[in-house]
Amino acid sequence: MIKIILRFLIITGVCGFFLLISQISTAQNLGFYFEKGKKKVTIPFETHNNLIVIPVILNEKHRLKFILDTGVRNTIFIDKSLTDTLGFEYEREIKLYGTGDAIPLNAFVTGHVSLSMPGIKSEGISTVVLEKDILQLEHHLGIKIHGLIGYDIFSRFVVKIDYVHEKIILCEPLQYKVKSKYDAIDLEIIESKPFANLKLHLNKDDELISRLLIDTGASHALVLDINSNSKINIPEKYIEASLGRGLAGEIKGYLARIDGFTFGKERLNDVITSFPKETLNGQAIGTGRNGTIGGELLKKFTVIFNFYDSKMYVKPNRTFRFPFEYNMSGLEFTAEGKKLNQYLINNVRKDSPAFNAGFKRGDILVALNDISSKKLDLSKIYTKLNLKEGKKINMTVYRDGKYLSRTFHLKREI
Repeated sequence: MIKIILRFLIITGVCGFFLLISQISTAQNLGFYFEKGKKKVTIPFETHNNLIVIPVILNEKHRLKFILDTGVRNTIFIDKSLTDTLGFEYEREIKLYGTGDAIPLNAFVTGHVSLSMPGIKSEGISTVVLEKDILQLEHHLGIKIHGLIGYDIFSRFVVKIDYVHEKIILCEPLQYKVKSKYDAIDLEIIESKPFANLKLHLNKDDELISRLLIDTGASHALVLDINSNSKINIPEKYIEASLGRGLAGEIKGYLARIDGFTFGKERLNDVITSFPKETLNGQAIGTGRNGTIGGELLKKFTVIFNFYDSKMYVKPNRTFRFPFEYNMSGLEFTAEGKKLNQYLINNVRKDSPAFNAGFKRGDILVALNDISSKKLDLSKIYTKLNLKEGKKINMTVYRDGKYLSRTFHLKREI
């Protein structure tokens, strides 16, 4: 039985979650290729909590949705009940290990899977199937997610991600030329994942060239490991938060703002940063990793990944000047029900505006600022909860057979 490491899942206080999984290759991968006559293809995507969700067709007939994630090596199916129903045959069983003393979970390897997207096809893809849907992505995104795909795409094509127009452009690496308006960033591909050395402005006095994983499968802006370098400390102004759950249980940590961050030639200021209490070192042994860049920061740029040349190219888009904000209500929701259209309060941060207004875990959202929950999704809910400080929020919930309405004002705590 093969051992692989499952890195922890973090649900940030900003609005979403991010996924970090490390795999090992277990079978020959024949990979993706362009359909006949194609040299470049455009694939539309949906954005949910800063994550890229792309359409995937399995075995030429099953329409699925996958997260495009630079942090994963093997393509992953997150729910074995789906692959069982489709008659997958499993070649071997593997164990997933988390941080701490968590009980390992089972997963299975299956080969010879055919996946396709608009303009590209694959043969012989080796995939990992989780025995149980421990990630529960649909409840945190509000849509059904079937899996994750990363290195199988990034190792084969130059991948241009246009967050504003929600499209991905795939090109042949040897034929691709980058326009001069983009800033080049050197990458080092370690165990199939892209790392870059980038400058952190931790405060007015301290700067640090940090080693960061570039992770499109992460919804946060920036995560820093306080145990990786003596200069990385939690700023004086912070909020303590539950950052998510992993195999070892709840992941606790802090949210704060660092002074700035340089990406390409551009500097971003007052970047909201997550500081987990648990170290990141076990997730990337031998990389010297200080943290991770995620989708909330990446979406301010048009981003081009060229693993073939170990380069990344970035250009600010029209959202670049928007300030970094986070969920100022203190509420976290999950999507429930068969249609994932019932929104349950999953957590209320202590001493937050929503906490002080009397909202509780288990309350069911009925209306938000006079908009019925039936007309909302999780992304729209969180957008309203991080608009601007002082924004008045009217919220109605259902609790113990009664409808309760409360009002509070968004408050920036960091």
